[in-house]
Amino acid sequence: MPRAVYKAPAYLSPVPTFSWSGLYLGVHGGYGWTRWTGTGALGTDSVNGNGWLAGGQIGYNYQTGRFVLGIEGDYSWANVKHETALFAGNLTLKNDYFATVTGRVGYAFDNILVYGKGGVAWTRDKWDATDGLGGTATGDFNRQGWVIGAGVEYAFWGNVSAKIEYNYLWFKSISETLTTTGGLVVAGTPDVKQQTHLVKVGLNYRFNLF
Repeated sequence: MPRAVYKAPAYLSPVPTFSWSGLYLGVHGGYGWTRWTGTGALGTDSVNGNGWLAGGQIGYNYQTGRFVLGIEGDYSWANVKHETALFAGNLTLKNDYFATVTGRVGYAFDNILVYGKGGVAWTRDKWDATDGLGGTATGDFNRQGWVIGAGVEYAFWGNVSAKIEYNYLWFKSISETLTTTGGLVVAGTPDVKQQTHLVKVGLNYRFNLF
Protein backbone atom coordinates (compact mmCIF):
# COMPACT_ATOMS: atom_id res chain seq x y z
CA MET A 1 0.00 0.00 0.00
CA PRO A 2 1.39 3.41 -0.88
CA ARG A 3 2.01 5.64 2.05
CA ALA A 4 0.06 8.89 2.39
CA VAL A 5 2.20 11.98 2.11
CA TYR A 6 1.34 14.87 4.36
CA LYS A 7 2.45 18.39 3.59
CA ALA A 8 2.46 21.33 5.93
CA PRO A 9 0.04 24.06 4.83
CA ALA A 10 1.60 26.97 3.04
CA TYR A 11 2.49 29.81 5.39
CA LEU A 12 0.53 32.98 4.66
CA SER A 13 2.12 36.14 5.98
CA PRO A 14 -0.60 38.49 7.26
CA VAL A 15 -0.84 41.79 5.43
CA PRO A 16 -0.18 44.62 7.90
CA THR A 17 -3.24 46.78 8.51
CA PHE A 18 -2.58 50.42 9.33
CA SER A 19 -4.33 51.82 12.40
CA TRP A 20 -4.95 55.48 13.23
CA SER A 21 -5.57 54.74 16.91
CA GLY A 22 -3.36 56.54 19.41
CA LEU A 23 -2.28 59.85 20.88
CA TYR A 24 -0.64 62.30 18.48
CA LEU A 25 1.23 65.61 18.59
CA GLY A 26 1.92 67.90 15.68
CA VAL A 27 2.69 71.29 14.19
CA HIS A 28 0.96 73.30 11.49
CA GLY A 29 1.16 76.47 9.43
CA GLY A 30 -1.23 78.20 7.09
CA TYR A 31 -3.13 81.26 6.00
CA GLY A 32 -6.34 82.93 7.13
CA TRP A 33 -8.97 85.36 5.90
CA THR A 34 -11.24 87.30 8.30
CA ARG A 35 -14.24 89.55 7.69
CA TRP A 36 -15.29 91.91 10.49
CA THR A 37 -18.76 93.45 10.23
CA GLY A 38 -19.61 96.32 12.58
CA THR A 39 -22.99 97.91 13.28
CA GLY A 40 -23.11 101.24 15.11
CA ALA A 41 -24.49 104.77 15.10
CA LEU A 42 -23.25 105.39 11.55
CA GLY A 43 -24.71 102.16 10.12
CA THR A 44 -23.07 98.89 9.08
CA ASP A 45 -19.66 98.46 7.52
CA SER A 46 -17.28 95.56 6.85
CA VAL A 47 -13.52 95.21 6.47
CA ASN A 48 -11.41 92.23 5.42
CA GLY A 49 -8.06 91.01 6.70
CA ASN A 50 -5.65 88.22 5.85
CA GLY A 51 -2.32 86.80 6.93
CA TRP A 52 -0.32 83.84 8.22
CA LEU A 53 -0.71 81.53 11.19
CA ALA A 54 1.40 78.80 12.81
CA GLY A 55 1.06 76.57 15.84
CA GLY A 56 0.57 73.06 17.17
CA GLN A 57 -2.04 70.43 17.93
CA ILE A 58 -2.63 67.47 20.24
CA GLY A 59 -5.28 64.80 19.82
CA TYR A 60 -6.38 61.21 20.22
CA ASN A 61 -7.90 58.85 17.65
CA TYR A 62 -9.72 55.56 18.07
CA GLN A 63 -10.27 53.40 15.00
CA THR A 64 -13.01 50.77 14.74
CA GLY A 65 -13.19 49.11 11.35
CA ARG A 66 -12.67 51.87 8.85
CA PHE A 67 -14.22 54.56 11.04
CA VAL A 68 -11.99 56.85 13.11
CA LEU A 69 -13.29 58.87 16.05
CA GLY A 70 -11.19 61.46 17.80
CA ILE A 71 -10.78 64.68 19.74
CA GLU A 72 -8.27 67.44 19.02
CA GLY A 73 -7.12 70.75 20.45
CA ASP A 74 -4.99 73.23 18.54
CA TYR A 75 -3.50 76.70 19.00
CA SER A 76 -2.21 79.07 16.30
CA TRP A 77 -0.27 82.29 16.66
CA ALA A 78 -1.67 84.53 13.94
CA ASN A 79 -1.16 87.78 12.07
CA VAL A 80 -4.46 87.96 10.17
CA LYS A 81 -4.94 91.72 9.82
CA HIS A 82 -6.54 94.68 8.11
CA GLU A 83 -4.59 97.94 7.73
CA THR A 84 -5.79 101.32 6.54
CA ALA A 85 -4.72 104.96 6.69
CA LEU A 86 -6.13 107.11 9.52
CA PHE A 87 -5.52 110.83 8.98
CA ALA A 88 -1.70 111.09 9.12
CA GLY A 89 -1.41 107.72 10.89
CA ASN A 90 -2.85 104.27 10.42
CA LEU A 91 -5.30 101.73 11.86
CA THR A 92 -4.52 98.04 12.30
CA LEU A 93 -7.16 95.46 13.24
CA LYS A 94 -6.00 91.87 13.57
CA ASN A 95 -6.53 88.42 15.05
CA ASP A 96 -3.37 87.49 16.93
CA TYR A 97 -4.34 83.91 17.78
CA PHE A 98 -6.86 81.14 17.06
CA ALA A 99 -7.63 78.14 19.28
CA THR A 100 -10.09 75.28 18.82
CA VAL A 101 -11.27 72.15 20.62
CA THR A 102 -13.08 69.78 18.25
CA GLY A 103 -14.44 66.30 17.81
CA ARG A 104 -13.36 64.45 14.66
CA VAL A 105 -15.08 61.75 12.60
CA GLY A 106 -13.19 60.12 9.77
CA TYR A 107 -13.10 57.25 7.30
CA ALA A 108 -9.80 55.44 6.70
CA PHE A 109 -8.55 54.08 3.39
CA ASP A 110 -5.66 52.23 5.06
CA ASN A 111 -3.06 54.99 5.56
CA ILE A 112 -5.26 57.78 4.14
CA LEU A 113 -7.80 59.41 6.45
CA VAL A 114 -10.63 61.68 5.29
CA TYR A 115 -12.30 63.49 8.18
CA GLY A 116 -14.66 66.20 9.33
CA LYS A 117 -14.49 68.14 12.58
CA GLY A 118 -16.54 70.57 14.65
CA GLY A 119 -16.43 72.27 18.03
CA VAL A 120 -15.57 75.44 19.94
CA ALA A 121 -13.27 78.25 18.76
CA TRP A 122 -11.57 81.25 20.38
CA THR A 123 -9.75 84.30 19.00
CA ARG A 124 -8.88 87.89 19.87
CA ASP A 125 -9.37 91.20 18.05
CA LYS A 126 -6.52 93.70 18.56
CA TRP A 127 -7.08 97.32 17.58
CA ASP A 128 -4.14 99.72 17.27
CA ALA A 129 -4.77 103.17 15.78
CA THR A 130 -2.71 106.36 15.59
CA ASP A 131 -3.76 109.62 13.95
CA GLY A 132 -0.20 110.89 13.43
CA LEU A 133 -0.93 113.85 15.72
CA GLY A 134 -0.40 112.15 19.09
CA GLY A 135 -3.80 110.47 19.36
CA THR A 136 -4.20 106.71 19.82
CA ALA A 137 -7.01 104.18 20.11
CA THR A 138 -6.39 100.62 21.30
CA GLY A 139 -8.36 97.59 22.42
CA ASP A 140 -8.12 93.81 22.95
CA PHE A 141 -11.32 91.76 22.71
CA ASN A 142 -11.49 87.99 23.24
CA ARG A 143 -14.14 86.02 21.39
CA GLN A 144 -15.71 82.56 21.64
CA GLY A 145 -17.59 80.93 18.78
CA TRP A 146 -17.74 77.69 16.82
CA VAL A 147 -15.75 75.96 14.10
CA ILE A 148 -16.44 73.33 11.45
CA GLY A 149 -13.90 71.88 9.07
CA ALA A 150 -12.67 69.01 6.94
CA GLY A 151 -9.36 67.57 5.91
CA VAL A 152 -7.25 64.74 4.50
CA GLU A 153 -4.34 63.12 6.35
CA TYR A 154 -1.75 60.76 4.83
CA ALA A 155 0.57 58.53 6.89
CA PHE A 156 3.69 58.38 4.76
CA TRP A 157 6.41 57.12 7.12
CA GLY A 158 5.80 54.94 10.16
CA ASN A 159 3.89 57.01 12.68
CA VAL A 160 4.41 60.31 10.84
CA SER A 161 1.54 61.78 8.82
CA ALA A 162 0.88 64.96 6.85
CA LYS A 163 -2.46 66.76 6.58
CA ILE A 164 -4.22 69.58 4.79
CA GLU A 165 -7.31 71.07 6.39
CA TYR A 166 -9.95 73.80 5.97
CA ASN A 167 -11.71 75.49 8.92
CA TYR A 168 -14.64 77.91 9.01
CA LEU A 169 -14.96 79.93 12.24
CA TRP A 170 -17.95 82.05 13.23
CA PHE A 171 -18.12 84.53 16.11
CA LYS A 172 -21.24 86.44 17.16
CA SER A 173 -21.39 90.23 17.63
CA ILE A 174 -19.69 91.76 20.66
CA SER A 175 -19.46 95.41 21.74
CA GLU A 176 -15.96 96.82 21.30
CA THR A 177 -15.10 100.01 23.20
CA LEU A 178 -11.64 101.38 22.42
CA THR A 179 -9.37 103.19 24.88
CA THR A 180 -8.29 106.55 23.43
CA THR A 181 -5.54 109.06 24.25
CA GLY A 182 -4.30 112.35 22.85
CA GLY A 183 -7.68 113.70 21.83
CA LEU A 184 -8.54 110.97 19.32
CA VAL A 185 -12.29 110.32 19.54
CA VAL A 186 -14.11 107.14 18.45
CA ALA A 187 -17.77 107.69 17.59
CA GLY A 188 -20.04 105.24 19.42
CA THR A 189 -19.52 101.62 20.49
CA PRO A 190 -19.99 99.28 17.52
CA ASP A 191 -21.20 95.70 17.72
CA VAL A 192 -18.71 93.66 15.69
CA LYS A 193 -19.17 90.11 14.41
CA GLN A 194 -16.54 88.00 12.69
CA GLN A 195 -16.21 85.19 10.14
CA THR A 196 -12.87 83.52 9.42
CA HIS A 197 -11.60 80.98 6.88
CA LEU A 198 -8.38 79.07 7.65
CA VAL A 199 -6.33 76.72 5.47
CA LYS A 200 -3.70 74.71 7.36
CA VAL A 201 -1.05 72.15 6.47
CA GLY A 202 0.62 70.13 9.19
CA LEU A 203 2.63 67.16 10.40
CA ASN A 204 1.61 64.74 13.17
CA TYR A 205 3.50 62.08 15.11
CA ARG A 206 1.32 59.29 16.53
CA PHE A 207 2.29 57.32 19.66
CA ASN A 208 1.24 53.66 19.90
CA LEU A 209 0.05 53.44 23.50
CA PHE A 210 -1.41 49.91 23.32
